[in-house]
Amino acid sequence: MIAHLVKQEIAKIDFDGLWENTLPEVRASEEQVQFLESKLGYSVDPQYRAFLLHANGWRSFSQFIDIFGVDDLVGSARSARAIELTETLEPLEPLCGFGKNDLIPIAASSNDIDLMLMTRPHTSDPGKVFWVAGGLIDTFTGFDEWFLSMVDYLRLDHQQLVERNT
Repeated sequence: MIAHLVKQEIAKIDFDGLWENTLPEVRASEEQVQFLESKLGYSVDPQYRAFLLHANGWRSFSQFIDIFGVDDLVGSARSARAIELTETLEPLEPLCGFGKNDLIPIAASSNDIDLMLMTRPHTSDPGKVFWVAGGLIDTFTGFDEWFLSMVDYLRLDHQQLVERNT
């Protein structure tokens, strides 16, 4: 996975330890994902589901942004914080066109207000991802586009570290 390689390159030159260098969590089992879906009451978006079956979350994936795994989505301190952040965005509809019952947090910053919300299956545009931080930062057609965009941001982080260290 290209994200692993980019993170490794950042770790090699992040002499000041700006960001924690982490690997993704061990993949979720099909049973864990099915348990999650039974708790949620709906099927998880196929792209996000594929991610969970590859990596059951990734702490500090991009700087301080944690991608949620199964345990986060069934209730954890990280998901509770994400829900609190979502509450601060009320009303959501003017921001992204969806209400809080239409969205599920899939990632959040551990030290800032960045939050990634995905539309649930019952919506007119299931699987769409919104990056919000006080306001709408960006919109992505799905989890894969969001993930690849975040990898591009990781590459920019790497380039900035290279420039800083030269």
